[in-house]
Amino acid sequence: MQFSNKLPAIDPRAEAKYIVDFITDQVKHHYKRDGIVVGISGGIDSAITAVLSQMAVGKDRFKAVLLPEKESSPVSTTLGIELAEKFDMAYSIEDITAVLEGFRAYETRDNVVKKYFPEYDGTQKWKIVQPGNLLEKDSINFYSLKLESSSETRSTRLRLRDLRTIIGATDLKQRTRMAKLYQVAETENYIVAGTTNLSETYQGFYVKYGDGGVDIEPLAYLYKTYIYQLAEYLQIPEGIINRPPSPDTFSSEVSDDEFFFRIPYQTLDLFLWAVRENVAPDEVSRKLDISEEKVTRIMNDIIHKYNLSGHLRLMPASPDRILP
Repeated sequence: MQFSNKLPAIDPRAEAKYIVDFITDQVKHHYKRDGIVVGISGGIDSAITAVLSQMAVGKDRFKAVLLPEKESSPVSTTLGIELAEKFDMAYSIEDITAVLEGFRAYETRDNVVKKYFPEYDGTQKWKIVQPGNLLEKDSINFYSLKLESSSETRSTRLRLRDLRTIIGATDLKQRTRMAKLYQVAETENYIVAGTTNLSETYQGFYVKYGDGGVDIEPLAYLYKTYIYQLAEYLQIPEGIINRPPSPDTFSSEVSDDEFFFRIPYQTLDLFLWAVRENVAPDEVSRKLDISEEKVTRIMNDIIHKYNLSGHLRLMPASPDRILP
């Protein structure tokens, strides 16, 4: 298929049916379970996964679970409840704050913040972000810690060890949610559906044994662009559709662009398409009217993230030796 400045068109109705049929087959024939559970976050991906999962197995065999913690945006829970009530879903709310406190997740992470900003007392908001838009400037992928107070925002580059400490503690949020979803699934004899789309899967924007720890990934073949088309077709609440994509992980709001992708999904998906189809940078440059230098920079960033995250897409390695 020839590369252009627009992704190939899809038929949202046909794709919705395809996913519903896929989920039905996985639940009934592959896993042979009684139903399906989905963690909903107030985001567009989990909304679509939940709606299509309920369509696949029926209301009596589906459950949605909201899993907030003390740093979650209140909007996440509000939108999650709005979705569940609009589609008459059985749902529950499980606050995971106490579990994370037991893991010392907040304490571990906050101790790192205090190393850079000794005045931090837990009342200020903070987040970690990458450098600006890749279309605007070239730079390596490094993270900065941003501390926000009522009067100012300050930023400093994180040392690698400290970044890893923050990520390790923060990823406990996704891993705790995974554990809670499997508790529900095993109690009800259900499977767990993931909510990761292709734009995220290809670059490893998910947590190993966290939001990546699921039985099926119904959306993993769809670019984020297509996710929005499906959302319109399924009549997902406008508040969810219009909400900027965010991991909702830190006390200060951070977008997916700031935290990981570094370019808007509308542009990212075109570059992903080009990388996956081995389109030459000069052709991408002509079709998108972007300089070849910028095109090469973005394609290299995507390839780097794909290679770096390869282990996420593999089963755990084991010796291939066979003993008698």
